[in-house]
Amino acid sequence: MTNRVLHGWSVDVEDWFHILDCPGAPSAADWEHLPARVALGTERMLSLLQAHGLHGTFFVLGWVAERHPELIARIAAAGHEIGSHGHTHQLVSQQGPDAFARDLDASLQALTRATGRDVHAFRAPGFSITPNQHWAFPILASRGITLDASLFLTARAHGGYPLDRQGPFELQLGDGRRIVEVPTVPRRLLGRELAFSGGGYLRLLPDRLLEQSFADAERRGCPAVAYLHPRELDPGQPRMNLPLARRFKYYVGLSSVERKIRMLFTTFRFGTLSQVAADRPLGQPLDVSELGRGREAGR
Repeated sequence: MTNRVLHGWSVDVEDWFHILDCPGAPSAADWEHLPARVALGTERMLSLLQAHGLHGTFFVLGWVAERHPELIARIAAAGHEIGSHGHTHQLVSQQGPDAFARDLDASLQALTRATGRDVHAFRAPGFSITPNQHWAFPILASRGITLDASLFLTARAHGGYPLDRQGPFELQLGDGRRIVEVPTVPRRLLGRELAFSGGGYLRLLPDRLLEQSFADAERRGCPAVAYLHPRELDPGQPRMNLPLARRFKYYVGLSSVERKIRMLFTTFRFGTLSQVAADRPLGQPLDVSELGRGREAGR
Protein backbone atom coordinates (compact mmCIF):
# COMPACT_ATOMS: atom_id res chain seq x y z
CA MET A 1 0.00 0.00 0.00
CA THR A 2 1.32 3.44 -0.87
CA ASN A 3 2.03 5.81 2.00
CA ARG A 4 0.28 8.68 0.20
CA VAL A 5 -3.08 9.65 1.62
CA LEU A 6 -6.15 8.59 -0.33
CA HIS A 7 -8.54 11.54 -0.48
CA GLY A 8 -12.27 11.16 -1.06
CA TRP A 9 -14.12 12.30 -4.17
CA SER A 10 -17.85 12.82 -3.79
CA VAL A 11 -20.67 14.30 -5.85
CA ASP A 12 -24.04 15.44 -4.51
CA VAL A 13 -26.35 14.62 -7.43
CA GLU A 14 -29.01 17.30 -7.46
CA ASP A 15 -30.24 19.76 -10.09
CA TRP A 16 -29.52 23.47 -10.48
CA PHE A 17 -32.69 24.48 -8.62
CA HIS A 18 -32.15 22.28 -5.55
CA ILE A 19 -30.98 25.07 -3.26
CA LEU A 20 -31.45 24.98 0.49
CA ASP A 21 -33.30 27.41 2.72
CA CYS A 22 -33.08 30.48 0.52
CA PRO A 23 -35.55 33.22 -0.54
CA GLY A 24 -35.81 33.40 -4.30
CA ALA A 25 -35.23 29.70 -4.89
CA PRO A 26 -37.98 27.74 -6.66
CA SER A 27 -40.38 25.90 -4.38
CA ALA A 28 -40.54 22.12 -4.46
CA ALA A 29 -43.96 22.41 -6.13
CA ASP A 30 -42.27 24.13 -9.10
CA TRP A 31 -39.41 21.66 -9.60
CA GLU A 32 -41.34 19.47 -12.03
CA HIS A 33 -41.84 22.41 -14.39
CA LEU A 34 -38.19 23.54 -14.54
CA PRO A 35 -35.71 22.41 -17.20
CA ALA A 36 -33.67 19.45 -15.98
CA ARG A 37 -29.91 19.82 -16.39
CA VAL A 38 -28.60 17.32 -13.84
CA ALA A 39 -27.49 14.83 -16.49
CA LEU A 40 -25.28 17.39 -18.24
CA GLY A 41 -22.99 18.06 -15.27
CA THR A 42 -23.12 14.47 -14.03
CA GLU A 43 -22.00 13.08 -17.40
CA ARG A 44 -19.16 15.61 -17.45
CA MET A 45 -18.06 14.46 -14.02
CA LEU A 46 -18.21 10.83 -15.09
CA SER A 47 -16.04 11.62 -18.11
CA LEU A 48 -13.42 13.37 -15.97
CA LEU A 49 -13.28 10.48 -13.51
CA GLN A 50 -13.02 7.94 -16.32
CA ALA A 51 -10.24 9.90 -18.03
CA HIS A 52 -8.16 9.71 -14.85
CA GLY A 53 -9.09 6.14 -13.92
CA LEU A 54 -10.81 7.21 -10.70
CA HIS A 55 -14.00 6.35 -8.84
CA GLY A 56 -16.05 8.44 -6.45
CA THR A 57 -19.11 8.36 -4.23
CA PHE A 58 -22.28 9.85 -5.73
CA PHE A 59 -24.84 10.93 -3.12
CA VAL A 60 -28.06 11.03 -5.13
CA LEU A 61 -31.35 12.74 -4.33
CA GLY A 62 -34.18 10.22 -4.50
CA TRP A 63 -36.19 12.87 -6.37
CA VAL A 64 -33.55 12.84 -9.09
CA ALA A 65 -33.33 9.04 -9.15
CA GLU A 66 -37.10 8.78 -9.70
CA ARG A 67 -36.92 11.04 -12.75
CA HIS A 68 -33.54 9.98 -14.17
CA PRO A 69 -33.12 6.31 -13.25
CA GLU A 70 -31.05 5.62 -16.36
CA LEU A 71 -28.50 8.26 -15.28
CA ILE A 72 -28.15 6.72 -11.82
CA ALA A 73 -27.85 3.25 -13.35
CA ARG A 74 -24.97 4.52 -15.52
CA ILE A 75 -23.18 5.92 -12.48
CA ALA A 76 -23.43 2.57 -10.72
CA ALA A 77 -22.47 0.59 -13.83
CA ALA A 78 -19.29 2.67 -14.13
CA GLY A 79 -18.19 1.34 -10.74
CA HIS A 80 -18.91 4.36 -8.58
CA GLU A 81 -20.34 4.14 -5.07
CA ILE A 82 -23.99 5.22 -4.74
CA GLY A 83 -25.26 6.89 -1.59
CA SER A 84 -28.45 8.64 -0.53
CA HIS A 85 -28.66 12.42 -0.32
CA GLY A 86 -32.20 12.24 1.02
CA HIS A 87 -35.27 12.39 -1.19
CA THR A 88 -36.46 16.00 -1.34
CA HIS A 89 -33.34 17.93 -0.29
CA GLN A 90 -34.54 19.05 3.11
CA LEU A 91 -32.34 20.11 6.00
CA VAL A 92 -32.35 17.45 8.71
CA SER A 93 -32.83 20.21 11.28
CA GLN A 94 -36.15 21.10 9.63
CA GLN A 95 -37.49 17.54 9.50
CA GLY A 96 -37.49 15.82 12.87
CA PRO A 97 -37.09 12.04 13.31
CA ASP A 98 -40.34 10.85 11.69
CA ALA A 99 -40.09 13.06 8.61
CA PHE A 100 -36.39 12.25 8.28
CA ALA A 101 -37.11 8.52 8.33
CA ARG A 102 -39.85 8.83 5.68
CA ASP A 103 -37.64 10.95 3.44
CA LEU A 104 -34.73 8.52 3.83
CA ASP A 105 -36.96 5.52 3.03
CA ALA A 106 -38.26 7.19 -0.13
CA SER A 107 -34.74 7.95 -1.31
CA LEU A 108 -33.47 4.42 -0.66
CA GLN A 109 -36.40 2.91 -2.53
CA ALA A 110 -35.78 5.17 -5.55
CA LEU A 111 -32.06 4.41 -5.59
CA THR A 112 -32.58 0.66 -5.27
CA ARG A 113 -35.06 0.70 -8.14
CA ALA A 114 -32.64 2.66 -10.32
CA THR A 115 -29.54 0.56 -9.60
CA GLY A 116 -30.84 -2.85 -8.54
CA ARG A 117 -28.58 -2.61 -5.48
CA ASP A 118 -28.96 -1.85 -1.80
CA VAL A 119 -27.54 1.49 -0.69
CA HIS A 120 -25.37 1.78 2.41
CA ALA A 121 -24.00 5.35 2.32
CA PHE A 122 -25.63 8.68 3.21
CA ARG A 123 -24.92 12.40 3.23
CA ALA A 124 -27.41 14.88 4.65
CA PRO A 125 -28.34 17.84 2.42
CA GLY A 126 -26.20 20.79 3.42
CA PHE A 127 -24.22 18.58 5.85
CA SER A 128 -27.15 19.36 8.15
CA ILE A 129 -26.61 16.80 10.90
CA THR A 130 -25.52 19.07 13.75
CA PRO A 131 -25.16 18.42 17.52
CA ASN A 132 -28.95 18.67 17.86
CA GLN A 133 -29.60 15.94 15.29
CA HIS A 134 -27.64 13.00 16.72
CA TRP A 135 -30.96 11.09 16.68
CA ALA A 136 -30.46 10.66 12.93
CA PHE A 137 -27.73 8.06 13.33
CA PRO A 138 -29.85 5.25 14.82
CA ILE A 139 -32.41 5.85 12.06
CA LEU A 140 -29.68 5.59 9.43
CA ALA A 141 -28.37 2.36 10.94
CA SER A 142 -31.87 0.88 11.08
CA ARG A 143 -32.11 1.36 7.30
CA GLY A 144 -28.81 -0.38 6.59
CA ILE A 145 -26.60 2.71 6.33
CA THR A 146 -23.05 1.78 7.33
CA LEU A 147 -21.18 4.90 6.06
CA ASP A 148 -22.12 8.51 6.71
CA ALA A 149 -20.51 11.67 5.34
CA SER A 150 -22.75 14.32 6.92
CA LEU A 151 -20.39 15.88 9.48
CA PHE A 152 -18.66 19.10 8.43
CA LEU A 153 -16.14 19.79 11.17
CA THR A 154 -16.29 23.56 11.28
CA ALA A 155 -18.97 26.25 11.29
CA ARG A 156 -20.86 26.70 8.02
CA ALA A 157 -24.16 27.98 6.69
CA HIS A 158 -26.24 25.10 8.01
CA GLY A 159 -24.47 24.48 11.29
CA GLY A 160 -21.36 22.35 11.16
CA TYR A 161 -20.18 19.86 13.77
CA PRO A 162 -17.13 21.00 15.80
CA LEU A 163 -15.46 17.67 16.53
CA ASP A 164 -11.70 17.41 16.93
CA ARG A 165 -11.16 14.61 14.42
CA GLN A 166 -8.67 14.27 11.56
CA GLY A 167 -10.20 11.51 9.47
CA PRO A 168 -12.71 8.65 9.34
CA PHE A 169 -13.87 7.09 12.60
CA GLU A 170 -16.69 4.90 13.88
CA LEU A 171 -19.85 6.12 15.54
CA GLN A 172 -20.99 3.59 18.11
CA LEU A 173 -24.73 3.29 18.67
CA GLY A 174 -26.46 2.19 21.83
CA ASP A 175 -27.49 -1.19 20.39
CA GLY A 176 -23.92 -2.11 19.41
CA ARG A 177 -24.20 -1.19 15.74
CA ARG A 178 -21.62 1.13 14.24
CA ILE A 179 -21.54 3.61 11.37
CA VAL A 180 -18.30 4.70 9.76
CA GLU A 181 -18.17 8.50 9.62
CA VAL A 182 -16.10 10.11 6.87
CA PRO A 183 -16.12 13.79 7.88
CA THR A 184 -15.17 16.91 5.95
CA VAL A 185 -12.24 18.39 7.86
CA PRO A 186 -11.07 22.02 7.48
CA ARG A 187 -7.50 23.27 7.28
CA ARG A 188 -6.04 25.21 10.19
CA LEU A 189 -4.40 28.29 8.69
CA LEU A 190 -3.14 31.39 10.56
CA GLY A 191 -5.19 30.46 13.59
CA ARG A 192 -8.41 30.07 11.62
CA GLU A 193 -10.27 27.13 10.14
CA LEU A 194 -10.42 27.17 6.35
CA ALA A 195 -12.99 25.04 4.55
CA PHE A 196 -11.53 24.31 1.14
CA SER A 197 -12.44 20.97 -0.36
CA GLY A 198 -15.76 21.48 -2.11
CA GLY A 199 -18.63 23.59 -3.37
CA GLY A 200 -18.24 27.35 -3.16
CA TYR A 201 -14.99 27.02 -1.19
CA LEU A 202 -13.31 25.08 -3.98
CA ARG A 203 -14.66 27.45 -6.63
CA LEU A 204 -13.56 30.57 -4.75
CA LEU A 205 -10.03 29.58 -3.71
CA PRO A 206 -7.11 30.22 -6.05
CA ASP A 207 -5.55 27.10 -7.55
CA ARG A 208 -2.36 27.45 -5.52
CA LEU A 209 -4.13 27.77 -2.17
CA LEU A 210 -6.39 24.85 -3.06
CA GLU A 211 -3.40 22.67 -3.94
CA GLN A 212 -1.59 23.73 -0.76
CA SER A 213 -4.64 22.85 1.35
CA PHE A 214 -4.88 19.32 -0.05
CA ALA A 215 -1.11 18.96 0.40
CA ASP A 216 -1.42 20.12 4.01
CA ALA A 217 -4.12 17.49 4.64
CA GLU A 218 -1.82 14.90 3.13
CA ARG A 219 1.10 15.92 5.37
CA ARG A 220 -1.16 15.55 8.40
CA GLY A 221 -2.35 12.13 7.23
CA CYS A 222 -5.87 13.54 7.08
CA PRO A 223 -7.88 12.57 3.98
CA ALA A 224 -9.66 15.55 2.47
CA VAL A 225 -13.19 14.92 1.24
CA ALA A 226 -13.89 16.79 -1.98
CA TYR A 227 -17.53 17.40 -2.84
CA LEU A 228 -19.10 18.99 -5.89
CA HIS A 229 -22.48 19.18 -7.62
CA PRO A 230 -23.37 18.60 -11.28
CA ARG A 231 -24.35 22.27 -11.62
CA GLU A 232 -20.75 23.24 -10.90
CA LEU A 233 -19.78 21.72 -14.25
CA ASP A 234 -22.61 23.57 -15.99
CA PRO A 235 -21.71 27.27 -16.38
CA GLY A 236 -24.73 27.71 -18.67
CA GLN A 237 -27.29 26.82 -15.99
CA PRO A 238 -30.20 29.25 -15.47
CA ARG A 239 -29.50 31.97 -12.93
CA MET A 240 -31.91 32.28 -10.01
CA ASN A 241 -32.88 35.61 -8.47
CA LEU A 242 -31.13 35.00 -5.15
CA PRO A 243 -30.01 37.40 -2.41
CA LEU A 244 -26.65 38.94 -3.31
CA ALA A 245 -24.55 36.89 -0.89
CA ARG A 246 -26.16 33.62 -1.91
CA ARG A 247 -25.89 34.51 -5.57
CA PHE A 248 -22.15 35.06 -5.16
CA LYS A 249 -21.71 31.84 -3.21
CA TYR A 250 -23.75 29.83 -5.71
CA TYR A 251 -22.19 31.09 -8.94
CA VAL A 252 -18.66 32.27 -8.12
CA GLY A 253 -15.89 30.49 -10.02
CA LEU A 254 -17.98 28.18 -12.18
CA SER A 255 -15.62 28.60 -15.11
CA SER A 256 -12.67 27.41 -12.98
CA VAL A 257 -14.11 24.09 -11.80
CA GLU A 258 -13.03 21.75 -14.59
CA ARG A 259 -9.47 23.12 -14.54
CA LYS A 260 -9.26 22.67 -10.78
CA ILE A 261 -10.62 19.13 -10.97
CA ARG A 262 -7.97 18.19 -13.54
CA MET A 263 -5.25 19.73 -11.37
CA LEU A 264 -6.39 17.80 -8.30
CA PHE A 265 -6.76 14.53 -10.20
CA THR A 266 -3.22 14.75 -11.57
CA THR A 267 -1.67 15.82 -8.23
CA PHE A 268 -3.38 13.71 -5.55
CA ARG A 269 -4.88 10.26 -5.01
CA PHE A 270 -8.69 10.02 -4.90
CA GLY A 271 -11.20 7.25 -4.34
CA THR A 272 -14.67 6.50 -3.03
CA LEU A 273 -15.46 7.31 0.57
CA SER A 274 -15.62 3.59 1.38
CA GLN A 275 -12.10 3.23 -0.05
CA VAL A 276 -10.95 6.19 2.05
CA ALA A 277 -12.37 4.58 5.21
CA ALA A 278 -10.64 1.28 4.39
CA ASP A 279 -7.31 2.84 3.41
CA ARG A 280 -6.03 3.55 6.92
CA PRO A 281 -6.90 2.56 10.50
CA LEU A 282 -10.04 4.30 11.72
CA GLY A 283 -9.90 6.81 14.54
CA GLN A 284 -11.07 6.03 18.05
CA PRO A 285 -14.80 5.13 18.05
CA LEU A 286 -17.16 7.78 19.38
CA ASP A 287 -20.36 6.92 21.23
CA VAL A 288 -23.33 8.70 19.64
CA SER A 289 -24.67 9.47 23.10
CA GLU A 290 -21.55 11.60 23.65
CA LEU A 291 -22.52 13.63 20.60
CA GLY A 292 -25.92 14.22 22.07
CA ARG A 293 -24.36 15.57 25.27
CA GLY A 294 -22.07 17.84 23.27
CA ARG A 295 -18.88 16.09 24.35
CA GLU A 296 -15.76 16.22 22.22
CA ALA A 297 -17.21 19.32 20.59
CA GLY A 298 -14.82 22.20 20.21
CA ARG A 299 -11.16 22.29 19.34
